[in-house]
Amino acid sequence: MFELTKIITTMILSPFNVLILWLFSLILARFKFKKLSYLTTFSGIAILYIFSIPYTSQKLHDSLVTEDNLTLEDYKSAQAIVLLGGGLRDSKELFAKLATNQIAAERVRYAAYLQKQTQLPLLITGSSPNGTSEAAVMAQELKMFFDIPTEWIEDKAKTTKENALFSKEILEKANVKKIILVTNQWHMMRAKLLFERAGFEVLPASVGAGITPATYGLNIMYFMPQSGALHSNMHALKEWLGYWKEK
Repeated sequence: MFELTKIITTMILSPFNVLILWLFSLILARFKFKKLSYLTTFSGIAILYIFSIPYTSQKLHDSLVTEDNLTLEDYKSAQAIVLLGGGLRDSKELFAKLATNQIAAERVRYAAYLQKQTQLPLLITGSSPNGTSEAAVMAQELKMFFDIPTEWIEDKAKTTKENALFSKEILEKANVKKIILVTNQWHMMRAKLLFERAGFEVLPASVGAGITPATYGLNIMYFMPQSGALHSNMHALKEWLGYWKEK
């Protein structure tokens, strides 16, 4: 089911959906449906352009951000910190064969700061699709680089929903109901929804830059197609699809 969901999501998003449109356009042209062929061709071009420009990326990512506006005093009222896994990579560094990727490393850093400031127990949750424990690697880096202890490691969850459900199984034994949830700002809306549905009171601790300030303005490069913008747009759209699916 996990792999099937990934395949369907990939087919829905660009550039796969554009390739499907263009293939359909060729088939329509072959059977002399010229108007429909032109329509699907230009639809593909429009979709590819819209979702490969930085302007769309900025707007989509801003739409996922809810400003937390919480203080350290607010966070100190929680009973535990829950850190969500964000991915691993192979490592040529001497300290380990596996390391947190950029997304997970930012989460680790913020969790370390919050733990030092609040002295709350920490739960890390996450497993890679191949079964490797993201949580264990993150716990190792927290201890190695920040001298932060991990109270609980949950290393079965492969999805955000499983993060919430499996964390609940562990934390309800410790009578923990109010948590600080650490994840990226683009992921927080869906993660918060699922953890609240699991029965937690959630104090969101988002990693990210927040909503783009209006003072940044616009320039021509915001409307020039770029490969990085295409990736960023698909990332945000995938997150919205996941949220609507759970909603």
